[in-house]
Amino acid sequence: IQSMHNRSILSADIGGSHITAAAFVERPEGYAMESIATKSIDSRQSKDFILKQWVSVFNELVSDFSHCCIVLAMPAPFDYVNGICQIVDQGKFIHLLGVDIKKELSERLGISTTQIHFVNDAKAFLMGESKFGKVSGFENILGLTLGTGLGSSRKNGEQIFDAELWSSKFKDSIAEDYLGTGWFIAWCKENLSLEVKGVKEIIDNPELLQMAMPAFSTFSKNLAEFILMRFEEIPIDAIVLGGSISRSHALFLEETISIFNQHYIHTPVFVSDFGDKSALFGAASQFFGQKVLLGLDQES
Repeated sequence: IQSMHNRSILSADIGGSHITAAAFVERPEGYAMESIATKSIDSRQSKDFILKQWVSVFNELVSDFSHCCIVLAMPAPFDYVNGICQIVDQGKFIHLLGVDIKKELSERLGISTTQIHFVNDAKAFLMGESKFGKVSGFENILGLTLGTGLGSSRKNGEQIFDAELWSSKFKDSIAEDYLGTGWFIAWCKENLSLEVKGVKEIIDNPELLQMAMPAFSTFSKNLAEFILMRFEEIPIDAIVLGGSISRSHALFLEETISIFNQHYIHTPVFVSDFGDKSALFGAASQFFGQKVLLGLDQES
């Protein structure tokens, strides 16, 4: 329908503490990522505040929305077809519960609701990784994003879906309580009587990092135990890790892999090269059709 105009695609990854968005522009040979923007947003703020912030980021990247497809990667639970937030009890987006985000954004941007789409963030991560990343050659993939919470996704043949493992039973509670930022915060409080905001704060402080090394060792064991449980349930040919905690993989991944080896499991484990961009690539790729993503070889 839009062959007369070059379409643009705006994709955004929306988390509990930030939004990262990118604009992709159609060229004859494929789509190129033209610009990217990130903004920290406290998701506990009011509905109006959050939506205004999102729109301001979109306006930084795109000047004309008339031929723009917008696709937002959102955490579950969420009505992805109708664009309605269903997140409860996770301490984020408390004022967006039940909000028709598709309608709200279409009014604020002056576009049709048919231009706005939603995808699960964990699924978008694995869409990006399996299409453009190190795991692109594998059939059955487990994707885990280790960050504020635990995102999980699976690729099984051609199908990619949210694995919804964050709430799966694990140890005394659920997996997310052991494999997200909150676990490190609780560990530092309990073992060091220190209040930290997250893993980055630990890593940026050499003295604190030295004291917190046992936390990373315990984390690696928890991660191994959690993934070993998955091997009993589903076929896995490769594992890919993303999320902010995966940036410190040098502190825990080796131990996780050695535990796999003790169980005679030699499935390769990769860490995403794309950082925050995986979900942006994956979400946008829904609209690439047969075209490719240009400039990947220049990715940092």
